[in-house]
Amino acid sequence: MSKHRLDLSNLKLSAAFLFDTVGEIENTLQLKVLLFSIWLAQESGDEANPLTLQDFYTYPELMKQLGSDAQTIRKNLVDALNKNLEAGYLTGNNFEEIQKGNPFYLNTARGKQASQLPRSNVDLPSRNDARSEIFILYEENIGPLTPLIANALKDAEQEYSKEWLEEAIRIAVANNVRKWRYVQAILTNWKEEGRNGRDQRHAEEDYKQYTKGKYGKFIKS
Repeated sequence: MSKHRLDLSNLKLSAAFLFDTVGEIENTLQLKVLLFSIWLAQESGDEANPLTLQDFYTYPELMKQLGSDAQTIRKNLVDALNKNLEAGYLTGNNFEEIQKGNPFYLNTARGKQASQLPRSNVDLPSRNDARSEIFILYEENIGPLTPLIANALKDAEQEYSKEWLEEAIRIAVANNVRKWRYVQAILTNWKEEGRNGRDQRHAEEDYKQYTKGKYGKFIKS
């Protein structure tokens, strides 16, 4: 039997979650998919982040745990998602719509709110719109847009230059911290303390400073 050492540095659990959620789930695959859904949303930096079937397929480590062939993997994944929808841990579109690739959400207060927003009222830009450059930059490097993130990006676009936004996102990607809160912390610090006049050609030399100190909490959270 292989032995695994636990890394608890980034793990935070509550008794309520263990007893009311984990303790109630008897199906192992359902639990795996739910925990992975929570991780996906947290990695985006926004618990109201929309999730889709395709998000799960981008992680082969998870796919290997769901089955040995494509048909079995899909069946186990959609069955587990359906169980979590029926149990109320996930919310949003119905099961049939989710199988078509439409989004769903964690059933938190903010996730529920996001799921109830009419899609016509979600002001997400078209990729053909020249004004959507910051949105495209975010989607290609950080993650899917949500209404809350879209509004935050609009505000940032008004407050910071294109160069600052691009470099802050580059730093987040280089340090594998794909969270808007991390990018926002860098921008806020530059605004308050200055960017020391350094241009983007020298940014690589300074990446290490963003993994410790004042930015460390955004990596772990």
